[in-house]
Amino acid sequence: MSNKRKPDSQVPAEESDQLTIRPLGAGQEVGRSCIMIEYKGKKIMLDCGIHPGLSGMDALPFVDLIEADEIDLLLISHFHLDHSGALPWFLLKTSFKGRCFMTHATKAIYRWLLSDYIKVSNIATEQMLYTEADLEASMDKIETINFHEEKDIMGIKFWAYNAGHVLGAAMFMIEIAGVKILYTGDFSRQEDRHLMAAEIPTIRPDVLITVSIISS
Repeated sequence: MSNKRKPDSQVPAEESDQLTIRPLGAGQEVGRSCIMIEYKGKKIMLDCGIHPGLSGMDALPFVDLIEADEIDLLLISHFHLDHSGALPWFLLKTSFKGRCFMTHATKAIYRWLLSDYIKVSNIATEQMLYTEADLEASMDKIETINFHEEKDIMGIKFWAYNAGHVLGAAMFMIEIAGVKILYTGDFSRQEDRHLMAAEIPTIRPDVLITVSIISS
């Protein structure tokens, strides 16, 4: 019997060499946008929203499928509840130890929008995901990034492009070991009074993760 070595193409790759993209929300629905990326031992969460048609724990992304303390980086594309509404809960009530970034405008509006959400939510106190005090505490855990500013967190490079859509909305280009991933979040190519159209990055991504609620 031959003991010939298998061709390289048949040798399984290391698990960390496989790029994994895992929707924890918004995969087959509108709401609770939350996507996990894993590559080369790095773990990134993109957005952390709630489902607008559900309440309490049922509105959260399926974060019970992951280990929060293993996430290195959390990026929030914009302030709408379906993209950021679960963030105070995730930052304060899970084992997450990584770093969280959004743009300056997103952070400012996030605070007021979620404060209004807490006040107008017509749900029992025991079903509330977080309080005003939790929201305020979450602000200290959020860092900001400027458009086109490059950051490097534990070997994960990332920078933000203007996404249009709403004030402060960002598309994130993420680079890990030379592989570039563009996450658009919600974006708009239409100029609208105070909003620029979404930028078209000059750098070609290897992987594109985009929103297609209205598409053909």
